[in-house]
Amino acid sequence: MGKLKEYIKIKKEILVERGEFCECCNAPSKYIHHIIPVSESSIHSYLVFEKTNMIILCDDCHCLMHPLIRNIMEWKKARVDRGVILNRQM
Repeated sequence: MGKLKEYIKIKKEILVERGEFCECCNAPSKYIHHIIPVSESSIHSYLVFEKTNMIILCDDCHCLMHPLIRNIMEWKKARVDRGVILNRQM
């Protein structure tokens, strides 16, 4: 199996196992973030495919993980658009 296909398979498994909600704020999300970044571990590292190195994040929480990558106005707009989702009970 190719690396991309393997990653997509693992991503789908994580979303089924953990649900499609941000693991930080509980907002709806399907984005998978590597806790130890691929840029630090290398694309050839087993950590790229290790489920314990992955977390589901919404766009807002992902921006907090990568503050220099995203435009701050884009982040503020997403936060406003999302509204009261942060108050959703787990």
